[in-house]
Amino acid sequence: MHSDHRYIEALRRNDERSIREIYKLHATQTIRWVVARGGSSDDAQDIFQEALVAIFEKAQNADFVLTCPLGALLHVICSRKWIDRIRQKNRDAGVRKEEEIRYETEAEGDVLVEAEEILTEQARHTRLRVAFLQISELCQRLLTLLSNGTKPLEAAELLQMNSVDTLYRRKNACTERWREVYKGI
Repeated sequence: MHSDHRYIEALRRNDERSIREIYKLHATQTIRWVVARGGSSDDAQDIFQEALVAIFEKAQNADFVLTCPLGALLHVICSRKWIDRIRQKNRDAGVRKEEEIRYETEAEGDVLVEAEEILTEQARHTRLRVAFLQISELCQRLLTLLSNGTKPLEAAELLQMNSVDTLYRRKNACTERWREVYKGI
């Protein structure tokens, strides 16, 4: 565990003072880095915010332990997000150059792996949310109730279903529909 893990704990607690400290210590570096690579200060602030949100989401997993400096992890995530943004704007020449720079100046292997895991997990969660919003409102309510720990009999009553068997059949159908939508995204 790295000494910067205290920031992960602060994110878990939503400790405003520590979060401000993260911004104070690391946002300026991201702004300089993005501006030096053709972005604006606003772009850099957006990228930094997105990276911090990605780390915040990862920090919600109680098993997540920071094993490297927070600044290094933020830099890798910000650089990846900036390259993705350039790619989205169809600036292929800039992407190739940034990819070369990234491979030449890569941080420690552990940081890179950790950053990739965070980005992959964030993309998966986004796809799950998008797919979830495309299933019926009844399915959304049913799956939300059950995932929040509502007892099946109580959920059946709340959703005005005749029995728990009906609830389970509907749950299986909803889960399958969610899976199909997810695969189609």
